[in-house]
Amino acid sequence: MTVRVPLLPPLVRWALVAGVAAFIFYASILSPPPETVVDTAQPGFLPLDKWRHFVAYATLGYAPAYATSTIWDGRRWRAFVLVVVLTSLYGAGIELGQSVVPDRGFDPGDVVANALGATLVLFWFAIRPRLELMPVSQWDSGCESTDS
Repeated sequence: MTVRVPLLPPLVRWALVAGVAAFIFYASILSPPPETVVDTAQPGFLPLDKWRHFVAYATLGYAPAYATSTIWDGRRWRAFVLVVVLTSLYGAGIELGQSVVPDRGFDPGDVVANALGATLVLFWFAIRPRLELMPVSQWDSGCESTDS
């Protein structure tokens, strides 16, 4: 069984990648959020700050995976490794950049949270063979409901 998934135009897909990366850069380097009680709260075993990193880099990992999903036929595990490595390196670079920003610092725990978030893209690559990616115009016309 395959699931039909809309495939946005390449320019839009890459704009999403750039947008997610730019948002992370802005929130981490240019306009760091003030530390609040949420950052130090520990629901379970990890501070919410680490969860934020995890979610941000999971999102960043999915963006290039989706953007490149039509060019990796038969080599999806190489794509998985490439996406995880590049996303993790971006996260480590952001952490290094924070080391020179006043009131910020390099946190190895954040680097780990970033890398773990990036590995969540594994699910995309695992289900990718069961997805039928098609241009939005075709996907939309195939999903129209018929009234009886």
